[in-house]
Amino acid sequence: MSKRDLTKGSIMNNLIAMSLPTMLGAMAQTLYSLVDMIWVGRLSAEAVASITIYSSLYFIIYVLNNIIGQGSVPVISQSYGSGNQERTKKAVENTFAFKLIVGISAAVITLIIMKPVMSSFTQDASVLAGAMQYGVLRTLFMPIVFSTLTVYTALRCSGDAKSPMYITVVAAIINMILDPIFMFDTIPVIGIPGLGLGIFGVALATVISNTIAFGIGCYVLFGPKSNLKLSWRGLVKIDLSLVKEITVVGTPPAFAGMVRNLANLVILRFITVYGTAALAAWGILSRLFGFLFMPIEGLLNGGSAMIGQNIGNGKIGRANKTARTAAILGGLSMLILGSITLIFAPFIMRLFIDDPEVINIGVPALRMVCISLIPIGFYFGLSTIFIGSGYTLPLLISGIVGQWIFQIPFIYLATRVWKLSFIWVAISFIVYTVGEGAILIYYYYSKKWVSKLPTIKKERKAG
Repeated sequence: MSKRDLTKGSIMNNLIAMSLPTMLGAMAQTLYSLVDMIWVGRLSAEAVASITIYSSLYFIIYVLNNIIGQGSVPVISQSYGSGNQERTKKAVENTFAFKLIVGISAAVITLIIMKPVMSSFTQDASVLAGAMQYGVLRTLFMPIVFSTLTVYTALRCSGDAKSPMYITVVAAIINMILDPIFMFDTIPVIGIPGLGLGIFGVALATVISNTIAFGIGCYVLFGPKSNLKLSWRGLVKIDLSLVKEITVVGTPPAFAGMVRNLANLVILRFITVYGTAALAAWGILSRLFGFLFMPIEGLLNGGSAMIGQNIGNGKIGRANKTARTAAILGGLSMLILGSITLIFAPFIMRLFIDDPEVINIGVPALRMVCISLIPIGFYFGLSTIFIGSGYTLPLLISGIVGQWIFQIPFIYLATRVWKLSFIWVAISFIVYTVGEGAILIYYYYSKKWVSKLPTIKKERKAG
């Protein structure tokens, strides 16, 4: 397990070295999610709608993972940057154990509420049945997904961004191979018999690949070549002060995620008035948006780990310059990806589904969403400073303002009052971008994050 000292050398080189593998790993993970949707689109629009409905519920529950995951980033990275090996070891072990417990709890909660919640989003019996088929299996393996993400976080925060990338790529390849084998009676292109499990086969392929990733990740993190010297026995030695610190830091960004996911559920309710074709189009757009967001995901994960190490080492100015560099890289990457997607939108939509109604609705909506990507790339690059420093309150406030004060009222007016077409739901993302971006930029330049830093050696200026 190779590591990189992120407190020295070129900021740009270190940021690219940390963010690029993270981005590629996240893109691989999202790619197999997109491949899932491409195969599912070959089943039916109803099948796409089924996964869209379950995914909306899944990401609400996912907030429990994010509390620990985002809270652990500054705790682990700052401990590692300060050179405190024992605290780093305890932070990783406590995060892993805490995440496993929460993952089990999240799975139980989801199984209880799944059917009544999803029933409120559709009256189509076939869509609900598909959502249940897919969702029950995915939910049972939720603890493994949560714990695998902890492995990735621990490795990145200690300077190893490549191992999570390799593991994710392997899992993605396995998933993409298993998808058509499990889904279809006859495997497309090659024409040999498959298992014909339909939408359940999609879930089965995903949980198998997730479990393999979990096994490999545990070997890397806890195995003999790990530099962190972790032990399985350390998982039962819970340090309540560390758990509290992780929870306090992680709660604002996690609730920001919950605010977004709740908003997405509300948006989904507005979309239902346009019918199953619109639901299917929205499901495809959501997956595509997640894929296009991956460079930002790489910058957030790699950049925040880098910022955490520098803050732990007392290099506040260097941490600040890292955030600025991340903002530039974020804006440029979104400009390139957004432009490509805008030009090739019809071709991209046809990759997922051959239903003309879904394509006609989805193409103009996809182009509108692309416009919001460039500012999102810039201001999320800046927000690496909030995660790396542990001052995460701006992430919650910006989420509330962006979606609940700007976007949702706009969608309500467009769909319920003015009775406008589906494309206005996509236009609402531009409105959301303005609201959220203004808050994040304000908090960054106010430098309140500096005054909220833990008691460590600080440079004279924040840079």
